[in-house]
Amino acid sequence: MKPNSLSLALKFSIAVTLLIVLSMSAVATLIITYQKEALSQSAFESNLAMSKNLAHDAAEPLLMFDPLRLEELVKTVQEATACRYALIVDKEGTIVAHTQRGRLGSTMPDKDGPDMFRRSGDMKDLVKEQITDNERVKEFSHPIMIGSEGLGMATVAYSLKDMEAVIEDRLSRLKKYIYMITGIMLLAGIAGAFIVSHYLTKPLKRLKDRMLDVQSGNLDAEVENPRLIKCWERLDCSKKDCPSYGGERCWAVAGTFCHGEVQGSFAQKIGDCRKCVVYQESCGDEIQELVEVFNQMLKDLRYNLQELEKVNSEKARMERLSALGEMASTVAHETKNPLNAIKLAASYLKNNFQGELLTEFLGIIEEEAARLNEISSNFLGFSKPAPLKLKQCNLNAIVEVTVDLIRQEATDRNIEIIVLKDENLPLMPCDFSRIKQALLNLLINAMDASIAGDTISVSTEAAKGVTSLIVQDTGKGMSAEETEKVFKPFFTTKTRGAGLGLAIVDRIIKEHGGEIEVDSVPGKGTKFTITMKAREYAKA
Repeated sequence: MKPNSLSLALKFSIAVTLLIVLSMSAVATLIITYQKEALSQSAFESNLAMSKNLAHDAAEPLLMFDPLRLEELVKTVQEATACRYALIVDKEGTIVAHTQRGRLGSTMPDKDGPDMFRRSGDMKDLVKEQITDNERVKEFSHPIMIGSEGLGMATVAYSLKDMEAVIEDRLSRLKKYIYMITGIMLLAGIAGAFIVSHYLTKPLKRLKDRMLDVQSGNLDAEVENPRLIKCWERLDCSKKDCPSYGGERCWAVAGTFCHGEVQGSFAQKIGDCRKCVVYQESCGDEIQELVEVFNQMLKDLRYNLQELEKVNSEKARMERLSALGEMASTVAHETKNPLNAIKLAASYLKNNFQGELLTEFLGIIEEEAARLNEISSNFLGFSKPAPLKLKQCNLNAIVEVTVDLIRQEATDRNIEIIVLKDENLPLMPCDFSRIKQALLNLLINAMDASIAGDTISVSTEAAKGVTSLIVQDTGKGMSAEETEKVFKPFFTTKTRGAGLGLAIVDRIIKEHGGEIEVDSVPGKGTKFTITMKAREYAKA
């Protein structure tokens, strides 16, 4: 199996296992090396102490020349671990006690006898290695003293092989403990590594699953964040008009009121947001921050796709309207002159010939010719709209002027008009006459859908950087099918009219960068909501 085919959790567990093995191997090597040196030093000091004790205990028996006591002493010493032999010599170099009785009475060479202590000028301990009976031994010698007088020398010899075996035996027990501890730590480390890797890779796995969902076309596959906190709660914020108030992920919301001023978009303010306690506590670590970046990327992708779809839809609509406009312009031009001729002829006949029936029919001809002429003018206006003339406008002023135009007719028809104005509306760049035309078309549409006793309300409001204009009536309303088609050119539910009024409203609002929505319930009325963002106007 190739390393790249292993899961991240398994790779992490293997890495932790190798780290534990290498660390414990290094520690075990250091401990064993140190302990071996300590045991060797301890054995050396113990053996040296044994020779000193023998010299101390042998002083009186040697002075009194008590061979039985001396023999007892060397035999006692020989019982020590790894001891090969022990001996005592007098100051003449004669062996007076030896664990090997055959060597009693023999004389030690001058280089090994008590005389070497005198030649060396001091009475220090002597330690040397030599081969005896084909075996390497280490001899520990100590002078036998009474006061400052030397009586002889005590020597104890230990087998190096047996000493090393004793040390290795003690080390082997230590190694067992080390291996056991290493095994326990290794098992604990592996278990801990799997637990930690599971904890670390769980959000990554969720992120991977969501990426696969996105790859399969599900753009709503957002990764949940259980740590998410709300800025207005965490910071005890009272700015209820802030776009992020009451919501989540304030760093992804444009125009928030952070640091006492309006902030920009996500890309413009994310650098400052990363320093904010709300962002830091919501993300927690780099993995969760990666999750949040993915969620934002997905949100931006959805938004861009929606905008692209809107642009494509608008492009197709404009192409259709352009073709329709050209045709409408041609028809309007071709019919305008004949209609004027018909109207003039009817007016002439009406003024120069008498007769009640003739007058009635000539009046109908004049009225219908005028209506057809108005339709032709609407065709021309729709097909070739004039460019916007933007200036700073107060939407409340447009509402007042427009409502005054139809108030008398509404009063005559017993239809109540209610105006609710937000006095804190900000000024915005717009074409006064075009917005007035759009509002007038909506009011005329509401009047046509209302009967005596109904109510039409016009209201304005501003919240979170968005200005809204709402026209609502309690008239007959529209069905869902009619609502879907209401902004399409030439669609109308009235017996009279060309069906261009609401299409013109839709075009005017979109030219201003705004949106218009309709909500209607049959038998209860219709509500048109126009929303326009001041920021977008400022860029225009």
